[in-house]
Amino acid sequence: MSTDPMSTDPMSFDPALAPRVLTELPGPRSRELWARDAAFHASNSSPGAQWLRLVLRDGTGAVVRDVDDNLFVDFSSGAVVANLGHAPAAVARALAEESRRLMHFFDFATPARAEFFEALALTLPPELQTFQMYSTGAEAVEAALRLAKSFTGNYEVISFHQAWHGRTLGAMSLMGGFPLKRGYGPFAPGVIHAPNANCYRCPLDLTPDHCEVACARLVDRVYEQSSEQRLAAVIVEPVQGVGGVIAFPPSFLAHLRALCDRTGALLIFDEILTGVGRTGPMWAFESSGVVPDVLLAGKGLASGYPISLIASRREVLDAGPFGRPGAGASTFASGNLACAAGVATLGMLDDGTILENGRIVGARMLAALHELAERHPIVGDVRGVGMLLALELVGDRAAKTPIAPPVARRLLEAMARRGVLVAGAGAVLRITPPLVITESQAVAGVAALDEALGEVEAL
Repeated sequence: MSTDPMSTDPMSFDPALAPRVLTELPGPRSRELWARDAAFHASNSSPGAQWLRLVLRDGTGAVVRDVDDNLFVDFSSGAVVANLGHAPAAVARALAEESRRLMHFFDFATPARAEFFEALALTLPPELQTFQMYSTGAEAVEAALRLAKSFTGNYEVISFHQAWHGRTLGAMSLMGGFPLKRGYGPFAPGVIHAPNANCYRCPLDLTPDHCEVACARLVDRVYEQSSEQRLAAVIVEPVQGVGGVIAFPPSFLAHLRALCDRTGALLIFDEILTGVGRTGPMWAFESSGVVPDVLLAGKGLASGYPISLIASRREVLDAGPFGRPGAGASTFASGNLACAAGVATLGMLDDGTILENGRIVGARMLAALHELAERHPIVGDVRGVGMLLALELVGDRAAKTPIAPPVARRLLEAMARRGVLVAGAGAVLRITPPLVITESQAVAGVAALDEALGEVEAL
């Protein structure tokens, strides 16, 4: 029996009405259901969920609705997974049809998996045509670490400041300086952290017009002086997502390619967040011209259904202990439902229309954010590519002092009251709408952000 107080209401709504907030936030039904949920749920969910206490009911495209009938423009894609918007019909239909045939049978081959692999291979270069599936991004990262050690026989990994790779201990070991790491050490040995190519906060205090990407050469020095010359992998996000939406220059990534070629290490691109059209092309590495040895994908690849995978060359995936029978298995990895959702997702992207919309609307949003920054001194930097955008918020532009956590919370709440939801709650406001967002929805969202910034600055 349903316990949803709106279970008898019609499922459809008009997304053109968004943003629309009819109640205080949270509304009465959200408060009731939140209390029931909180009686059992641990108190460590995301800050946005904790602060807003909204209970979301359904969504379509770039709009979600809560149980009080408030409509919100989604500026987060639900943690950057709903690249095709919420409840895309083709994906929902594929999941329903596949679930009637088979729910799950370990990692056995299914027709859905063969179809998914064939469709995925068409989006990737010849060097990335062999796949191993998992369920979460962190699980794929952990597997990639095992893979690199297995293939190379070495054990050191270079990763970068502000990198985000997941919440398992191995993945956390790769993340240089993230506060969320604190309290969980010691971490895995063999990880060497190098400064990243963050032009707004350059580790060498240089400017892009004069630096000649000196931070890339700094990675060489880190390798030479901090390692035992047993490098198994360099792992990097082509655009750092959670760590601040930092797009690395192609020359920086090319330098990492050269380092790996020189040392025999694997170059691993973590595109769990940046892939599937998020930065403009299907895969972020396409813009750089640099092809990795290993690609990690997930999030938007199945439109919200849990999925992740490794793509590489067969000789890499089949080498050493990682290539032994059972070594790559995982309970829910490569399940037929994930594959069916993946096939439907790739099918929706096939003609390029959705990718093109993401590029066009994303570019217009980026221009609007630059205009907004001219009016708001709290905005220290505007950056982004495709539909992966960000404002870095500061208390003092000259000193680049990050805003305090309470200010970030007030901004998130001020945006929600105006009918726009974001997932992040820090000094970097990430804006990652679904690729299908309309220009009118994007304009309304930026207008709400404009007002919210003014409200926060006035306090």
